[in-house]
Amino acid sequence: MHDFRREGPRIDVEALCWELVDGHETSGLAVDLSSTGLRIERPYAGGPTRREVPLQIEVPGIDEVMWARGDACFDVLVQAAPNERGGPLNLIRRTGYRIVLAATRDLRLLKEFVVETHRTRRVDDPLDQLALASCYLRA
Repeated sequence: MHDFRREGPRIDVEALCWELVDGHETSGLAVDLSSTGLRIERPYAGGPTRREVPLQIEVPGIDEVMWARGDACFDVLVQAAPNERGGPLNLIRRTGYRIVLAATRDLRLLKEFVVETHRTRRVDDPLDQLALASCYLRA
């Protein structure tokens, strides 16, 4: 049995992503990214959840398209918000994928991007700055 606990940070992104299902590309938006997986949102158009799916991920900051194979961890349908465009039933499909296969170079670039972006965002957050500076307040 595998232990699939998070090994690193997760960041919010808006990156284009394509799933290759039955020889057709289906576009979506990667909204949550880590060095080992991602969550994709797209309008629900029906169909079963595929266990393994080839993915193309346009990682922001790297300026390249990363090819990977994703293993579905979860797949849920949610009602589209008023400002979102859902499918025919006004539903959004959210699927979480664990990256199980990709080029070593791409995995390294992805990990560096996620860790550095997370670190940069933490430094910009006043509450995190206060938590880091709290050691100076102790007597």
